[in-house]
Amino acid sequence: MKKLMTLALAIVASGCFLSANADSTSIDSSAGNTSNNSGSATQNITSNPLWAAPLPGSNWISYANTGNPSTPGFTVVPNGTSVTFTQTFDLTGTITSATLSVLADDTTSVVVNGTTIFAANLGGSYPTCSSVAIGCLVTTEGTFNIAPYLVDGVNTISFDVYQEAGSSYGLDYAGTITTTPEPGVLMLLSSGLVGLGFLKTRRRLLN
Repeated sequence: MKKLMTLALAIVASGCFLSANADSTSIDSSAGNTSNNSGSATQNITSNPLWAAPLPGSNWISYANTGNPSTPGFTVVPNGTSVTFTQTFDLTGTITSATLSVLADDTTSVVVNGTTIFAANLGGSYPTCSSVAIGCLVTTEGTFNIAPYLVDGVNTISFDVYQEAGSSYGLDYAGTITTTPEPGVLMLLSSGLVGLGFLKTRRRLLN
């Protein structure tokens, strides 16, 4: 009986340990993660030398070779162009934190699950992309808390990237989302483990 109680306590403790664990999900711009509505596939691009370096884990992206004007085949995007870039991802559990950083040339809006959390700065000053957030420089990087807009399940984040002042064009984003398992799921896991432990011990006693 003492062994049985020790086993049960160990299993319950393992369930408490599980509850302390958190899952981390990364979202980032890349040809593999991000789709767009231009009719051309998303591609990783060589950035304009004046742009900020890509955010950690991400790539500057576009629907054509629109980054560095010095690269062969560089394409100039006409002023007034708007292309929507989208990433869809699954989350499981309670969202405890979620941050997103965004860069763009010339500027972009940010929409999470249908809610616009940042409207693009259209009609502004564009000496080097947007002179205010969101732009392509470190000083015009947009940083957001997107946790209130995320859900347990399928999520979609999209960016309407605008060309306002000619030459280069692109998008770069990266974020980290932390979730914890739902308490009900943890209780079921712990109960199942406890049941298995009792069953295994009972079989030993009968044998």
